[in-house]
Amino acid sequence: MTGLPRLFSTLWPPPSAVSALAGELAAAPDWPPEGWRATPAERWHVTLCFHGEAEPGVLARRLESRAGGLPAPRLRLAGAVSFPGVAAAGVAADGPGNAEALLGLVRAAGADPAGFRAHLTVARTSRRGDRPPAGGPPGRHPGPWWRPAEVCLVRSEITSNGRRYVVLHRVPLRAGPVAGVGPVITPGNLGC
Repeated sequence: MTGLPRLFSTLWPPPSAVSALAGELAAAPDWPPEGWRATPAERWHVTLCFHGEAEPGVLARRLESRAGGLPAPRLRLAGAVSFPGVAAAGVAADGPGNAEALLGLVRAAGADPAGFRAHLTVARTSRRGDRPPAGGPPGRHPGPWWRPAEVCLVRSEITSNGRRYVVLHRVPLRAGPVAGVGPVITPGNLGC
């Protein structure tokens, strides 16, 4: 442990997207699956890059120079994504230009777009090999479209009440339609 904070760059979905998914999950009789714990909605985010223990000032300046003024992609929470021990809602981009804009934010944050799998974690289990039931409530969810206003550099802290996220730096994105070409990101080919 170096004493440096654990940092990540992220997009926060708007309240409308959070409440739509939270409502659907709350109404599902089988959610979360047995042995899983739900992630509190106030911590839901779309990680662009996990930096680990790093110097915040350096990352904030780099994020500012690389992401400042980039276009905000049009996104929605849709479909299900799972990893061992993680159940998540997928993040879909509205067409090729928006998909490329999302990958541009991933590059600006410092991650490799080839390994990116866009998702929002909704539940976890400590049983490493476990995957949630196929689809589950997130798989049935077509959330509202939204555009992030900013990319945030966030510090993750462990407290007696669980994890707490503190925004250290905000980088505004350019609003409006996104033009261009690129791969279409769908729940079936989402990357992290």
